[in-house]
Amino acid sequence: MKRKIMLLIGACIFTVIALTSIQGYFIYNTYQLNEKEINTAIKKQIARLEDTEEWENLNNTWAARSKEYSKQYLKGDVTKQNFIQYLSSNKDSLSAAMNTYMKKMAEPEDYDIDYSIYLNSIIVINNKKTDTLFKGKALILANDTLKKNQILSSIGRWEIQDSDTELSMIVKSERYYGFDKLQQTIISKMAGLLLFSVVLMVFVVFLYYMSLKNLITQKRIADIKTDFVNNITHEFQTPLATMDIAIKTLQRKDKQMSPEHYTNTLSMIARQNERLQKLFRQVTEASVMPIANKDIIQVTDEEIKDMIDDFKLSKPNAVIEFSCQKEAFSIPMDRFHFNTILINLLDNAVKYGADKIETDLKITDKSIILSVKDNGKGISTQEQVSIFDKFYRVEKGNIHNSKGLGLGLFYIKQLVETYSGNIRVVSAEAKGSLFIITIPV
Repeated sequence: MKRKIMLLIGACIFTVIALTSIQGYFIYNTYQLNEKEINTAIKKQIARLEDTEEWENLNNTWAARSKEYSKQYLKGDVTKQNFIQYLSSNKDSLSAAMNTYMKKMAEPEDYDIDYSIYLNSIIVINNKKTDTLFKGKALILANDTLKKNQILSSIGRWEIQDSDTELSMIVKSERYYGFDKLQQTIISKMAGLLLFSVVLMVFVVFLYYMSLKNLITQKRIADIKTDFVNNITHEFQTPLATMDIAIKTLQRKDKQMSPEHYTNTLSMIARQNERLQKLFRQVTEASVMPIANKDIIQVTDEEIKDMIDDFKLSKPNAVIEFSCQKEAFSIPMDRFHFNTILINLLDNAVKYGADKIETDLKITDKSIILSVKDNGKGISTQEQVSIFDKFYRVEKGNIHNSKGLGLGLFYIKQLVETYSGNIRVVSAEAKGSLFIITIPV
């Protein structure tokens, strides 16, 4: 069963990873699709900007200036090295004009982009002679502060001729746009999808967790029930077998038995009958919710010592110390329930290896505090979570070194909670245990 649970956990983990991967793949594709749609919309926005007479005039302005510089270059008035400086001196005015133009052409659905034109090369042709005036990448104009992520919009190549001379120029340029809020815009569009995906994955993981938790709980309950059946079978076998032998002995003729033998046989039957009744009583008490009786009763420390002395008759090797700051006191609790709690705690301590037990009772204006401390083998932290469960035993399986059905501490807790109290344990392996019961007055 444990191997099946581990395989199931592995399958759940694999399924979650697979679902996460599939979700991630679809989200990535959706992101790519949204990015493509936004870029397409921006390119349409740019196409609209470039399809006006005003934009043509702006574009022709820097082209005309480049042509004038080429004429001066052919005359020897300027050099290639000064061309970049010449472009820079005109860049600000062109950029300001472009910025004004784009703001004027903006529509509500437009994206907040920048627009820039870069010159790549100018080849001057004069009298069939070719000369490269510029080759590289120089910014001609930009509508605003250039954004970090620039995307190539288009590449331009055209020829400019001068009607007065045989001068002609072949110009190559690139147009870029930038949109720094691209990722933010896409994520905002996908917010609903992302939220739904996260909620869905959390829900799936939660369902797997609850299913596995319930399965493990059911397995644990099944194991406890199996242990209970094994233990109760063993517990009943011993007294039944003993009574069977005793009954067969009594079936002999009286003359074959001495009076002492006859008396011992009857005593044996009585003890085993009492033991069976005790076992049945434990099961019955655990199946029926105790009813609180909060009538005020008078109790003395001598009465509690008598309870402890009666218990010691069956456990002569245990040293039990009792302390109480009052000789007589009143408690709102059924006398039988109080006796049951005390004796079950003592019996549980002796059952798990204690030979010295310290019992203390404190009476305050607000509560009754009963503590039982032993030097037994203790309880591990992992076991402490379950020791008050029905049928639970620290020694699992068909192990009978410690007698019992796993009902003692369960019944104690039921009684304590019936009186609105609480019980806690402080223990560690090989260091004994301390049970503290607090019941409000």
